[in-house]
Order: sequence, then structure tokens, then C-alpha cells
Amino acid sequence: MRPIALTDNLAKTQAAERINQIQKAHGEMEQRQAAEAAREQVAADLKRTRESEQADMVIIRKEQEEEKKKKQQHKEKKKDNREKQSEHLDLTG
Repeated sequence: MRPIALTDNLAKTQAAERINQIQKAHGEMEQRQAAEAAREQVAADLKRTRESEQADMVIIRKEQEEEKKKKQQHKEKKKDNREKQSEHLDLTG
């Protein structure tokens, strides 16, 4: 083999190795980027889920308070009706 051909082959081999390294690194970089994007999506989904659950809890509490208020009003109305009935009985008796 001639010295020029040997030098040329070594240069080509080094270039080919470098290309292989770049291609391998590119694939790994794509995988890391895809994994990071997936992690970000999961985090965003969890955040939306938590926000939704919190909103649901606010609605549930509001409904419970309204129900409690209705029951209290019903009790007061019932009590007022009993008092009115007892007043009527006292007046006619």
C-alpha cells in the first residue's frame, strides 16, 4: 500500500467514525427530547387533574353548604309554623 493511500484511508476511517458518533448521539438526543416532552406532558396532565379535582371540591362544598342552608331554613320554617299553631290554640282555647 502506498503512503498516500494509507493516509487517505485513515482520514476516511476517522471521518466515518465521527459520522457514526454524530448519528448515534443524534438518536440519543432525540430519545432524551422525546422523554422530556413526555415528562412535561405527564406533569401538565397531573396539574390539570389536580385543578379539576380542586374545582370539583369547591362545587361539592358549595352544594353541601346550600343543602345545609335549605335544611336550616326548613327547620326554622317548621318551627315558626309550630309557634303560629300554638299561638292559635292559645287564642281560641
